[in-house]
Amino acid sequence: MRTKKMQSILAELNDGSADIDASAIISTEGLMLASAISGEVSEDRAGAVMASISSLADRAMREFKLGNLEQLVMKGHNGYALMIQAGDYAALIVIGYGDGPEWSLALLRSIPAAGAISDLLTPGFGWSMEEGPVGIPQDSI
Repeated sequence: MRTKKMQSILAELNDGSADIDASAIISTEGLMLASAISGEVSEDRAGAVMASISSLADRAMREFKLGNLEQLVMKGHNGYALMIQAGDYAALIVIGYGDGPEWSLALLRSIPAAGAISDLLTPGFGWSMEEGPVGIPQDSI
C-alpha cells in the first residue's frame, strides 16, 4: 500500500515538471523503496551511490557545524541530481538530463513531495518500527 502511494508521489512529480526526468525514494541504508527511473540506470546501484554520497555530505555538514543535511545538489554538464531528505529514514532523489533542465525549479517542486514521503514514513504517522526495513511492511515492498 505504501509503495503504491510512494509510486504515485513520484509519478506526479515526474509528470508535473519538464525539468524532472527521473525520481526515486531511497532509505538511509541505500535500499530503493520506490522509483520512477528509466532502464538505463540500475536502481540498486543508484540507491547505493546516493546513500554513500549522502553519508559523506552528512559528515561534511557535521564537520562544518552546519546542522543536519537537508538537501544536496549535484550539477554536471549533462544535467543534475538532487537529494532532499524525506524525514529521518529516507531521501527523495530527483534527476534531470540535458542542457535545459532547471534544477532550482525541480527543487521547488520536490520539497512538497519530500514532505509527503516523510509523512508516509514517519513512525506513528505512517508505520511502526516493527513493520520491516525502514518501516515498510514486507508485503507492501
